[in-house]
Amino acid sequence: MSRPISDTTEKPNILLVMTDQHAARALGAAGDPAAQTPALDALAARGTRFSNAYCPAPLCVPSRMAFLTGLEPHVSGVRSNDDFLPSDIPTLAHAMGAAGYDTRLIGRMHFYGPDQHHGFGARPIGDIGAGWPGAGAPDIGALTGARGNRGAELPGSGMGETSYQAYDHAVTEMAERTLDEVIARRDAEGRPFFALVSLFCRHPPYIATPEDYRAIAPGVGPPRLAAPATRHPALAEWAEAGAVDTVPEDAVMRSRAAYYGLVRMIDRLAGRAIDKVAARADTLVIYVSDHGEALGERGLWWKSTFHDESAKVPMILAGPGIEAGAVDDRVVSLCDLSATLLARSGAAPLPGQIGRDLMQRADWHNQVTASYYGGLMNIRTGPQRHRMLRRDRFKLCWYDGYAPQLFDMRDDPDELTDLATQRPELVAELAAVLMQGWDPAAIARAQERAKQRNALLRS
Repeated sequence: MSRPISDTTEKPNILLVMTDQHAARALGAAGDPAAQTPALDALAARGTRFSNAYCPAPLCVPSRMAFLTGLEPHVSGVRSNDDFLPSDIPTLAHAMGAAGYDTRLIGRMHFYGPDQHHGFGARPIGDIGAGWPGAGAPDIGALTGARGNRGAELPGSGMGETSYQAYDHAVTEMAERTLDEVIARRDAEGRPFFALVSLFCRHPPYIATPEDYRAIAPGVGPPRLAAPATRHPALAEWAEAGAVDTVPEDAVMRSRAAYYGLVRMIDRLAGRAIDKVAARADTLVIYVSDHGEALGERGLWWKSTFHDESAKVPMILAGPGIEAGAVDDRVVSLCDLSATLLARSGAAPLPGQIGRDLMQRADWHNQVTASYYGGLMNIRTGPQRHRMLRRDRFKLCWYDGYAPQLFDMRDDPDELTDLATQRPELVAELAAVLMQGWDPAAIARAQERAKQRNALLRS
């Protein structure tokens, strides 16, 4: 068990850089030749990279809220991008503040609703856009029009400037000023800090600056995995709703090049924040993303599926007590990361948290879940209720109203062969675990209630 830390001067500072939609493979340290990520590669060299880290939900808001609360989306009630976290649910920031930390949120966290802090002591720059009262949105001009949330918008990808890029530069500048402030406070008063710096980009639209686009485009190839001749019905409806099966080849290549250009830009910005604490032996540094990106693999784009391109995230930890230059291949999740931060800070566990301390390796159980309940791209049948279980070498994808899928991630890491009909006994075994405490019918009723509530609040 982790030793409780009572003296705040013994506690490590924590800098966590979270970005949006970063595919786990799109790192030089992960062996991707198209990724120009020197800052993150350097962080991995002095720390540990987790090669099997999963998000709790392949969608922004539920994934982030699950990380902050340690609760699965169906437990917290934040199932989709239309839901918001109730203020009476404690978060990582509440617990760390109670443990003596100076907690700061700089940038995006996708908070919906009137509570724009959820336990953070200060939020000098909030989410992009007007948002909710108190959101603290920066003045960066008009928002980007083409968000890239449909296949028809992908032909607009390529080189250019967007307000999302401007936002990330504003967040980085504020992060540098905030880190100077909390570092000075730590040195003067001994109070540790938890600074969460959250950037928007790699989120669509797939538009990179001309400099980043030109630097990266020659090394970006086409998708490695072709679109299947037939899709699972749940994925086929999702692909049809997003019009991703009709994206022209030139748009595919421009979108991929622009995505890697944004990877290059974000690495540069994240590196600026990391550099502020790189020389400090008392600071734990983490890099992570909220979910992945399909990036044209299998003919899919964005997130919202349980394929590893979408459900896996890059996760790197470096600092005191973290092994340098290591790759940890345990199956872990963002909820395990939040449990680890609580343990390292001496904070109390969050009520009902499902995460485990990553530093406690003995008898580690390689099992995580993820869920998807639809969002801005709800298909015509309405919000979905899908859940995934990754346990050891197998992954079970359960789609409410459809047949399940089963993949052997050791022998078939590309998830090309569905074993569900060949291994019904294994499907039943894993489904029994997956369905514990998860009632699709009850969730459907809760989704309908939330739909009515959220519509009124948004108006």
